[in-house]
Amino acid sequence: MNSETLEKIKEECRKLPDDVSYIVGFVKKQGEPREVLKVLKPDEIDRLSYSPLSFNNPARIVMDLMKTDGKIAVIAKGCDARALKQLEKEEKIERNRLYIIGISCPGVIDYRKFRNAVKFRLPEIESVELVGDEVIVKANGEEQRIPFSEVIFENCLYCEQPTPKDYDVLIGEPREGKLDFSDIEEFEKLDREERWSYWMDVFSKCIRCHACRQVCPLCYCEECLVDPSNLAVSPMTPAEEKAAYPRVLGKTVSASDNMVYHLIRVLHHAGRCAGCGECERACPMELPLLKLERKLKKVVYEVFNYSPDEEIPFLSKLDILPEG
Repeated sequence: MNSETLEKIKEECRKLPDDVSYIVGFVKKQGEPREVLKVLKPDEIDRLSYSPLSFNNPARIVMDLMKTDGKIAVIAKGCDARALKQLEKEEKIERNRLYIIGISCPGVIDYRKFRNAVKFRLPEIESVELVGDEVIVKANGEEQRIPFSEVIFENCLYCEQPTPKDYDVLIGEPREGKLDFSDIEEFEKLDREERWSYWMDVFSKCIRCHACRQVCPLCYCEECLVDPSNLAVSPMTPAEEKAAYPRVLGKTVSASDNMVYHLIRVLHHAGRCAGCGECERACPMELPLLKLERKLKKVVYEVFNYSPDEEIPFLSKLDILPEG
């Protein structure tokens, strides 16, 4: 991920089919070295930016754009393309309306680690590039080299799909993924009491802000069972209708209620999680939410022999499993 990657992205965008109306890509965030996702028009290609700090998943934006007319070009890493594929399987997006510019991804930077490791003030940083095993940060005529291993987003260490499986054009050489649950296997070695204590401590820190649900590209329900604020009620809703809505959680934020919230939320991702890590990045309390997602993914692989890359949705496959 360096300036050459960005130039190739711009080059491919200049060759887009004439029926492309939007480009979902990254632009530089004002006052910071990282990028944010934006919906651009084909004549705004020069605004595009890309670096190891281009970590967000564009799938949710693409899904929203399906309400508009025209074709959509999207710049997608492996996990992004996996989320797009899942939304296609669930009939939330139409593949024939997409033009996917795939990025073979070596991993992205954990912004929290980066802020602690960099010696410059964030607004002073001019560029961030990944060259080999080092992140090169430039500012004020100076250069800082940071080992990539010190700032890599941890989930990238276990990436199954660094190269998109579905794309119209690919930038970068294909990379091999790996099915690695060594981190979960280590955690499973703890006895039941230790695991329970660990998760109760984690859940006690949750403020139930619902940022993890809100940012997930696969949490698109208009009404959410574990987010009462998301229920379709208004001052005009009859009292008996309000009373009929399920109340899974209490109004207070407690470790036990938070546990119910996170377990139900994660179970809805069974066989669906793209592994992008948006939930963990968005969490203001820095909770290890991917540990829950990866544990469930391990169960789905081992018990049901299912991969999110299969064409048939996971729940549909459950319906055709033989008895026993």
